Amino acid sequence: MIELRDDWTDAAAWDAFVDAHPEARYCQLFGYGSVVACYGYRPRQFAFLRNGTLVGVLPAVEVTSLLYGRRLVSQPFSEYGGVLFDPALDDAERDAALHRLLETLRRRGRTLELHGNHGLAEMPADLAAADEVGHIAVMKLTADTEAMWRDTVRYSVRKAVRQAQDYGVTVAFDCTEDLLRRDFFPLYLKSMQRLGVPPHKPAYYLRSLQAFGARMILATARQKDGVPIAGLLGFACGGRVNIINTVSDPAYWNLKANDLLHWEMIRRVAAAGHARFDFGSVRYEGQSTYKKKWGTELAPHRNYLLAAGARAERRGMVRSSSSAMQRMSRLWSSYMPGPIGQRLGPLIRGQLAR
Repeated sequence: MIELRDDWTDAAAWDAFVDAHPEARYCQLFGYGSVVACYGYRPRQFAFLRNGTLVGVLPAVEVTSLLYGRRLVSQPFSEYGGVLFDPALDDAERDAALHRLLETLRRRGRTLELHGNHGLAEMPADLAAADEVGHIAVMKLTADTEAMWRDTVRYSVRKAVRQAQDYGVTVAFDCTEDLLRRDFFPLYLKSMQRLGVPPHKPAYYLRSLQAFGARMILATARQKDGVPIAGLLGFACGGRVNIINTVSDPAYWNLKANDLLHWEMIRRVAAAGHARFDFGSVRYEGQSTYKKKWGTELAPHRNYLLAAGARAERRGMVRSSSSAMQRMSRLWSSYMPGPIGQRLGPLIRGQLAR
């Protein structure tokens, strides 16, 4: 029989389970709860046990929103989250554990929004509503980086990387509070303004550094005079590195820094023994074109909603690709002054948990 606990506190046991799971992402590590607590969320760590042994984890936070009410989200500000079960569990054991979870949610009048399906490929239809949100792109890595360069990435990648090197672009790996504030965050704000996405508060990244330390990987590209022109931010978890932000200054796009950044990070983490480089979501053709040239494989990506009642079900999930969100994005990009956006952005993100 599977036991469910919603007050798990043993971070070391939790992280050992997550690191060993082939589909785990960094936001499922125990410390992510302390990161998103900067938005006032309350972390909830659900643990599934069989005979006292951890056989599943579900990280989540409690979110209170004027638009979506009070709900649980796993995980906010990420394409990923959801349940990770021990692959040795059979279908009956997983279904029983999920039904126990739904019973707990209903008893407490809570709705649970799960981001991603990669730790649980299929959710029983009687438990949750599914939202198909596209695909994710993942590149398989080997320690033989010369073979990847020659056989995996396309010629267009190799050409762009060489061009960046010819232009004198350099890439450095280091992640400190000073670099996050001085180099990464200004580029991040420019990128979010261009994309029409409300930005995070700096505390989100500074707390990430405190929580994850060496797992947090920041690559910064600089032109010849040392000015930072682009950055790539990712996190390591188990055998996977997950990219969360690609930031750049459009004035320097002709220098091809983004391609060089990606290749240098891929080369670095492959040599360190990581087996997967996760480019994240693919929702439109431009994303697909860019990520496929790296030799990625696409996997279906969906979110789930476990609703505690009809009222919660009607509220539904926060959909980043909805027409309303797209309109807001266009307005934000075109009309929101940068200084005001920096103040309003975290307030909006806090409400949406996106």
